[in-house]
Amino acid sequence: MISAVIIEDENAAYLHLKNILEINYGSQLTIVGHETRVEKGIKLINDLNPQLVFLDIQLQDGDGFEILDHFSDSYAFEVIFTTGLRDYKEKAMDYFAFYYLNKPIQEDQLIGVLDKFLSKQPAFNNDKYVAFKNQLENKQKKISLPMINGDFAIVDIDDILYCEADGSYTKFHTKDNKVYTTSCNLKKVEGILMQATFFRIHRSTLLNLKHIVQFNHTGELVLSNKKKLMVSSRNKTNFLRILKLMNYSVS
Repeated sequence: MISAVIIEDENAAYLHLKNILEINYGSQLTIVGHETRVEKGIKLINDLNPQLVFLDIQLQDGDGFEILDHFSDSYAFEVIFTTGLRDYKEKAMDYFAFYYLNKPIQEDQLIGVLDKFLSKQPAFNNDKYVAFKNQLENKQKKISLPMINGDFAIVDIDDILYCEADGSYTKFHTKDNKVYTTSCNLKKVEGILMQATFFRIHRSTLLNLKHIVQFNHTGELVLSNKKKLMVSSRNKTNFLRILKLMNYSVS
């Protein structure tokens, strides 16, 4: 049974969403809580540890992004934004939301989103996330990647070139030119790899700094396998700082 919370300050919208979920997913998903404010929403998530959060953007005392900022990289729940604001979809994707639904919520669209969400659950749950993260924090040299078919691939951490977002999945590109697709979004992967030499160069790309061989002023970098990637303009300043901290710099 999937546990879910709804953070929504419009009572009619909350009841509409709750009704759709109970009618269509009563045997698969349970709504364990509801809040209308940022601080209370944070407490709700901390107290109940849900697997799924339906999150409105405009709340009584702030916005839904503040809730996600509070949890930073540590949250293991998925987020489905439910909002009447149509100008925040790109920002929502920066938080690697599972989906972004515009209000009024359409039942058929919500069912399509929930079916997709439920289909990926067996491959990566919270227990696997914690175990996966502990491997790195214990400085193990290999990690086990949960595949979308339920299998696991054992990979050397140093062999990972970069990780690429693919919707709510992540592709791990390795130096032997293999690609492993996991049922874990890039934001979770970033949280897991914080203890290793990885840096977010783009909202959809997490780079292993050990494989950089060249970087130029346009923002283009070359990896050890000759693959070329671009550093986004918003991340370029911090990336340059990281480069200056690597080994020694003559600048």
